[in-house]
Amino acid sequence: MPKTTLSSYLREHLDGGPKKTEPGPYITISRQYGCDGEEIGIYLAEKLNEREEQKQWKVYNKEFIQQLSEDTGTIEEILERECVSKPSLFKDFLRGLNKNPVPDRVGIRNEIARMMRMVAINGHSILIGQGGAAATSDIANGLTLRLEAPREWRIARVCRQDSLEHAVAEARIEQFETEQRRLRKYYDQNKHRIPEFHLILDNSVFSIQLVAQLVLKAMEEKGMIEKSSKI
Repeated sequence: MPKTTLSSYLREHLDGGPKKTEPGPYITISRQYGCDGEEIGIYLAEKLNEREEQKQWKVYNKEFIQQLSEDTGTIEEILERECVSKPSLFKDFLRGLNKNPVPDRVGIRNEIARMMRMVAINGHSILIGQGGAAATSDIANGLTLRLEAPREWRIARVCRQDSLEHAVAEARIEQFETEQRRLRKYYDQNKHRIPEFHLILDNSVFSIQLVAQLVLKAMEEKGMIEKSSKI
């Protein structure tokens, strides 16, 4: 599986090495809950690595939270919960008294965005979720993908994947979408490109393989990779 830890990535590619004159190439994948995400990222990386032997593409999903957890000494689950939490005057008051060591939601999002930008600039990276499209919207030589699907299709898929009852899967999707709506204000403040996504695909219609074909073709047309006679 073409994945690595963020710490090893930064050590290998960014610490003390020559600065790149051109950013990318990179891909960001955004999706509604219940759609493919990491699965498509991994498949895309495999196909890209078959075409490029010298530079290996890597997939990043939870690595940014994991790295922030390591840097701050805070449990990952706490950081994830705080990142999507509602504003709290009480928690902000405790932070002012240095009695709450957990970074606030804005600090968490800003640090994740900073790491994502570093990885995108260095290139050959596929960034899953975490507001990657907004974080990298002013960085050239990238492609942003958004996966959506009808709500009932996503509910049915979550039911199958996680062996859940319909009502439980529906509640999980609703909770995630509520959190995503809360993050939109932050993301909207940081995005520089309209429209936000180069490709928006219906995951209920296009399989992982078809999505990859469309993404690779789009990358060829944008000059991110060399054209191939077959995908």
